[in-house]
Amino acid sequence: MATFETIAERAKEKPIISELPPLASFYLDEFGIYRSLEEFHRDLYDPDYFFERDVILETDDRHPDYPRIDCTADPFTPALDEVVEWDNREHHDRIRQDLLRQSNLKEYILDTVTTEDFVALVIVDGLSYESVRSFDIDVQPVIVDGITITEPGFRRIIYGGDKMSVYAALTDKEFYNVYGFTYWNRGQEDLSTDLHSAMGKNVHRINDFDQVLTQLKDDQPFHEKTFVQITRMGFDQDSHNRKEEPNYGAIRDSLSADLKKFADVAAGIADDFRIFVTSDHGILWRDHLPNDPPVVCDDWKNHARFVEGDKDVTHGMVEQDAGETATGLAYPYLTRELKNTEWGVHGGFSYHESVVPLIEISNTGDLA
Repeated sequence: MATFETIAERAKEKPIISELPPLASFYLDEFGIYRSLEEFHRDLYDPDYFFERDVILETDDRHPDYPRIDCTADPFTPALDEVVEWDNREHHDRIRQDLLRQSNLKEYILDTVTTEDFVALVIVDGLSYESVRSFDIDVQPVIVDGITITEPGFRRIIYGGDKMSVYAALTDKEFYNVYGFTYWNRGQEDLSTDLHSAMGKNVHRINDFDQVLTQLKDDQPFHEKTFVQITRMGFDQDSHNRKEEPNYGAIRDSLSADLKKFADVAAGIADDFRIFVTSDHGILWRDHLPNDPPVVCDDWKNHARFVEGDKDVTHGMVEQDAGETATGLAYPYLTRELKNTEWGVHGGFSYHESVVPLIEISNTGDLA
């Protein structure tokens, strides 16, 4: 059992074998990492090859010449901001190769759903992986492969880059009964209309999550496979325009309690169910930034972490989503100073903004 520091110390002595977690290469970037013994031995026995770096063998193989050290380091912590250059496209590509991408969530859901009779997708508006990693259930990190704002985030989850929504695709698996729950008025916002375009009149506006549970319990029993899509308030609404600092723990506990209740309702509806929970983007809180974070723009910008359009901004990276273009900033840079009422921001690239959770709750598992 070893941390990244221990792995580095031992690998400087001689080549070692270690099964590394995702993104480990960012913490061990001074080493040459080989994916197989064959690849390493090809270079080792090549008289013309010169090793410029010490070697780590990332493989489950064993060899008497190379000690095997199990790595227990967790790459998904705020320390990720210290090793990733968030304005570096190549770094983004490496992260997106290692992690499940937000734009691939639809495909993941379709591949995962097999025998279930009740499936739900809960999209939380503003929720970082860091905020729920302590839930007593498996939480999978997902990389937001684009700008970290609400509209493109929701579209990536629902549509996955094409014109067919999750629900429309699930009809091929005979999910004909559908519910949509949202706190947005349908027709009032283009985004809400698009996200529920295939659901007809089965879209309900809610002010409280308990309304979802009540509706589903009242409509039982269901005689067809059922899909439920829910937009739930997360941390986003508490990060902007608040005079007082949000109660982060209370918001997190409320989400946990709602998911537990939802799992109980789902268990009463179907013996075989699955609930997917994810988020459009995370939140970079004021406390996550250094004191006096650097500002890179001379004139006032509406958003602290991104600029609309393709702009030449220091430490910025341009992303295109559904025909819209924005320039997000790398951690910890801002376009302007934060307002007194801004406790958190999003739109840029950082561990807290760009790594969101995927939680799965099913009849075979429990959420504690």
